[in-house]
Amino acid sequence: MPDLHADLCFRPVTELSDLIRHRKLSPVELTQAYLDRIRRYAGEMNAFVTVTDDIAMEQAREAEREIARGRRRGPLHGIPYGAKDLLATAGTRTTWGAAPTRNQRFDQDATVIRLLREAGAVLLGKLAMVEFAGCLGYRFADAALTGPGRNPWDLSRWTGGSSSGPGAAVASGLVGFAIGTETWGSILCPSAFCGVTGLRPTYGRVSRAGGMVGSYTLDKIGPLARSAGDARLVLQAISGPDPDDPSASDEPV
Repeated sequence: MPDLHADLCFRPVTELSDLIRHRKLSPVELTQAYLDRIRRYAGEMNAFVTVTDDIAMEQAREAEREIARGRRRGPLHGIPYGAKDLLATAGTRTTWGAAPTRNQRFDQDATVIRLLREAGAVLLGKLAMVEFAGCLGYRFADAALTGPGRNPWDLSRWTGGSSSGPGAAVASGLVGFAIGTETWGSILCPSAFCGVTGLRPTYGRVSRAGGMVGSYTLDKIGPLARSAGDARLVLQAISGPDPDDPSASDEPV
């Protein structure tokens, strides 16, 4: 069966945003296209822990209503994305990629999730990761709740860790962009393995509030995307000071 959404879902955020802004593409249509691809391909790569279909469609419809009324929030308004399952999402389980915490839930969003919601981005789901972000050490690619992260370019090969799901999801067109985290290589490694653009921000650029702590003085949160331009758009949306993280900087992007 032909994949009718491939061309659309592999476009960079900068193009998708322009189409939405000029009313040539509906956020609902775009979100449904990504959800269709997730249902079709995500299982092959163990890319998702949880797909938030209902949340995604609700946020997409809200984005469509607001944009139709002339209330465009910015370049990420109506753009679907996925978040590494290390980041808290209110009401949706946050597993940290590990069996002991597979049913863990938090009552509020991580700061980056809140900021992306305020920017109008659409949450498609929680992306797979190496258990506890590899902070207990690991030797094998299948050290994850969902199994080994499989590389979309060759399913016999690994995506890299610990942001295994974000790397695979971006490279295979399952999300517009993804949010990953890095303590020591966990954004850069899957980006390199999967052939996408990963941005490891300077320490303090992005608030880490609501994320699992690996090493307080080394942890960073950043985007995986299809271009440097996309990564910059996302960084602008998620950076800035945060009262819940005293290390977060107010330096402009």
